[in-house]
Amino acid sequence: MGIFKLLLRVRPRRSARPAVSHNDATPIRSVRRKFLLQGEEYSVSLKPDATRNGLTVRDSTLVVSLCPATRENFDRFLRDWYRRQARKTFQAAIERWLPLFAEAGYEVPAPRLKIFAMRRAWGRCYYTKGLVTLNLHLVKTPPACIDYIVLHELCHFVVSNHSQAFHRLVESFLPTWRETDAQLKAFARAHRVIG
Repeated sequence: MGIFKLLLRVRPRRSARPAVSHNDATPIRSVRRKFLLQGEEYSVSLKPDATRNGLTVRDSTLVVSLCPATRENFDRFLRDWYRRQARKTFQAAIERWLPLFAEAGYEVPAPRLKIFAMRRAWGRCYYTKGLVTLNLHLVKTPPACIDYIVLHELCHFVVSNHSQAFHRLVESFLPTWRETDAQLKAFARAHRVIG
């Protein structure tokens, strides 16, 4: 047997992703930063002695129950919670706009919705695939901004580019779209939501 086979046999195999035990995790006792949801700022109050993860919104506080009370568990739980909030919020906005398109005589199919954390765009419309992709961070912005971006993406099912016809279509549904667009940009800058 060659030396290389012997070395390969003796070395323990490394997994691609090392397992994290609770002993390796970083304990968490408090969270100082604020979190945004639909334009509102929330502080976090931790309940570290919980039997399972959970979150309750009380006034301007997110009461987060953690089991185990680790930084990694908190980050994963909050990321998943934001995704659920985003899906619920964006789907509701789509369902509010679609009947208005039908009333105006436009056949816009109910699109599939995908959510990603994007760096530079609030949304994308793939009208040939019947798909709208929205930025996860959009759920942090005020409701009027969310409605505007959803409308913008749905309008691409009628006019695929950003021509004057497209902007006239957006304006027919939302006459204040320019002010809302300015509000979204100002909010994003002030809160460093995307950049």
